[in-house]
Amino acid sequence: MGEEVQNSRALFDAIRAERKPDFNLRELVSEFPDHQNDWSIPEAFLCLILSAAYADGTVAAQEQEEIRALAHRSRTLKHLDENELAQMNQIVLKRRADRPDWLGEVCEALPRDMHLAVFAHCLDISLADGVLVAAEADFLEKLILTLNLDRDEARTVTWVMSQKNRF
Repeated sequence: MGEEVQNSRALFDAIRAERKPDFNLRELVSEFPDHQNDWSIPEAFLCLILSAAYADGTVAAQEQEEIRALAHRSRTLKHLDENELAQMNQIVLKRRADRPDWLGEVCEALPRDMHLAVFAHCLDISLADGVLVAAEADFLEKLILTLNLDRDEARTVTWVMSQKNRF
């Protein structure tokens, strides 16, 4: 009988759970900023992947192939035909040339939950030719900062992409 009492008591021991943070609508501020800019999400996405390819001053054939493949499979760009992509490419290049804070504007235009994936695409494009030069690394570092990525998440993505492109 004493053993049964011991077992039944264990059923009702206090359970300690981590307290969930309070509900806070301020977290949505970054998703719905009050200072919208004129970059659409597809334009911002295209701008960043092109910038990754252009970071070292040349666009290797492998980088071009990666960008074309990404444009055809990415949900952000695949709805655009070749003419629309070409037109968007011109818009993006002009804005980059004309605006000193183009990187900040572009990163602000992207939804927060897209930031890490966009970084991964940019890194993948930079590594596509099998070489990562200082100018590309500098661009990627700026991108990590401007997108406000968690350094550990960026490090993990970097490790995975470097393994993917190594073999």
